[in-house]
Amino acid sequence: MSFSEKQYFGLNSEGFHRIIYNDWGDKDGIPVICVHGLTGNGHDFDFLAKDLCNKGYRLIAVDLPGRGRSDFLPNPLDYTYAQYTQDLTALLAHLGFNEPASVDWIGVSLGGLLGIYLAGMKNSPIGRLILNDVGPVVPKAALEFIYTIISQTYHFDTINDLEKWMRKTRGLTWGHVTNEQWKHMAEHNARALDDSSITYSYDPKIAIVFENNPTGEFDLWEKWDNITCPVHLIQGKKSLILTKDIIKQMQNRGAGLNMDVTVFKDCGHVPSLMAPKQIKVIEKWLTKPLT
Repeated sequence: MSFSEKQYFGLNSEGFHRIIYNDWGDKDGIPVICVHGLTGNGHDFDFLAKDLCNKGYRLIAVDLPGRGRSDFLPNPLDYTYAQYTQDLTALLAHLGFNEPASVDWIGVSLGGLLGIYLAGMKNSPIGRLILNDVGPVVPKAALEFIYTIISQTYHFDTINDLEKWMRKTRGLTWGHVTNEQWKHMAEHNARALDDSSITYSYDPKIAIVFENNPTGEFDLWEKWDNITCPVHLIQGKKSLILTKDIIKQMQNRGAGLNMDVTVFKDCGHVPSLMAPKQIKVIEKWLTKPLT
């Protein structure tokens, strides 16, 4: 199975920044862009990639700026939807995906919001859209809770300690994750500090945007109404981000009129997309003939 770590450059308010992405599978495979959640990174898709690449897909899993191996932005006020969509558009251009409906898109939480925005644009390159536990709106109470989590500073003595904390927190909502997967995720979510302690691999300054307007001026309901590509919505039944009411609103308008929905009862926000049954659902939907 082909795998390589690659990079390109994005432009922020003070200069250029380096963006890293994982490129899984054959170059001629069916391309799928994978975009992680708020504090995640491209390695969140490693287990999904290994399965789909065996089915003829090519997965591009990016680290958004301020996450994982990509550069942290010098001005934290640049951590906005506008910056992310600009960087993802640059990724599509870098890869040569410049035709309408030329790629599929899997977006987890934040990655799903960005997918909605781009899929709702005229001549969008997105041909199929999978949204993992997010809709066009995030409840205010959920945004406030997210802010309380990411505004804290985390320090761990070892990666094993980080893993234990991830099991204690994310383990409540992700659904089934194996010991191998927990270890893998801890290794790729760890960043060493100058004092030799360990913290998460995202820039804690991403929280600053949440003090003002975390979603900026983006009206995602307007974009939702403009989406014409097939959409598959995944929900963790215990989710506080994607509620039943939001799903009903989605189903009554725009892309939701013909949307497929899968609910994983043992998950909250967000299903990990690592469990075999979750991977199987994605694989089956992506290979379903378009009607």
